[in-house]
Order: sequence, then structure tokens, then C-alpha cells
Amino acid sequence: MKLSDKAYNILKWVLSVAVAPTIALIAGLGEVFNFDTYTIIQVISLVATFLGAIFGISVYKYNKEG
Repeated sequence: MKLSDKAYNILKWVLSVAVAPTIALIAGLGEVFNFDTYTIIQVISLVATFLGAIFGISVYKYNKEG
């Protein structure tokens, strides 16, 4: 499956720019409002890591084709 340029750019932006500040925001809000954010942060990190790996493999294969 090949991604459109728009989908590629959105996924790339989310994985490279948006995930880290989102995790920091959730962690900070958890401290301010005194609630446990560990599970939420873990889930976001695991999903982002998985998608990043799949995305990287896909980009590698696309570049290898030509």
C-alpha cells in the first residue's frame, strides 16, 4: 500500500513533531491535576514507536524501488 503525499506528510509530522510535546503536555497536566498519566503515556509511546517502525520500513522499501 502506497501513501499519498498528503498522508505521508501528515504521518511524518505526527511522528516526528507532535508526539513528544503531546506526551509532555499529558504528563504535565497529570502533575498539575494530580492524576496518574503513566498508562496514557505508555500507550501513546508504544503506538508511536510501532507506527514509526512501520513507517520507516515503508519509506525504505519505497526508496529502494526507485
